[in-house]
Amino acid sequence: MIRVAGNVMAAFVDHRALPVYPDEAMTKGTQGDVIFKIDVDETGKIILSVPVEGDPLLVAASMDALRDFRFHPYLLNGTPIKVESQLGFHFSVEKSADRVNGRVECMSSIPNRPEFRTGVIDDKGPS
Repeated sequence: MIRVAGNVMAAFVDHRALPVYPDEAMTKGTQGDVIFKIDVDETGKIILSVPVEGDPLLVAASMDALRDFRFHPYLLNGTPIKVESQLGFHFSVEKSADRVNGRVECMSSIPNRPEFRTGVIDDKGPS
């Protein structure tokens, strides 16, 4: 398995599903980024997603959306292979006098973080 940058994987998306903004999170004004480390199999299906950052309500909503994500298979020398990458959603809330609106977007760029590297050992153990 090789690691592929999130912005590269974005070009391989065949079908994406955005999370549904949880009513409770919108009402509370909860917003921010939710970032996952993902493993994608040879068919383009996410087979493992590990939340790395995000509010628990937003992470739960995002996990539901990941079930419907599909990628075009990543090819190495013409052969589909498993890859690891990252995927993120940005949640934002807009409040007006009489209503609250939530917006969710796929993140086009995710900062490079050590937990996305295979075999990195930190104070939590190997990743």
